[in-house]
Amino acid sequence: MIKQIFFIKKKPGMSFEEFKKYYLEVHAPLFKRLFPEVRKYVVNLALQRGKPTLYDAVAEIYWDDFETIVKAAKSDTYKNIIRPDEQEFIGSMEVVLTEELPQK
Repeated sequence: MIKQIFFIKKKPGMSFEEFKKYYLEVHAPLFKRLFPEVRKYVVNLALQRGKPTLYDAVAEIYWDDFETIVKAAKSDTYKNIIRPDEQEFIGSMEVVLTEELPQK
């Protein structure tokens, strides 16, 4: 299984609460509905403790394999629906592909 980790900074001028609401109520449900092949989707929101954080959220999306990620990223669904939606609430984003290796 392959995991994409997204390091996300909210769109400038957007409050953290607006970012959180949009991400959890609009974007994540839309993404999960349009890409049912996703095995797991986790949104980790930064704790707001009165000081700026490097990122506002770290998201984890689990896929069966790399080929599935490529197919999704090249799809018209991503290009025409998901990517424009990301621009509604994301200011910047870094992505890392990983292989999760749980330690006991």
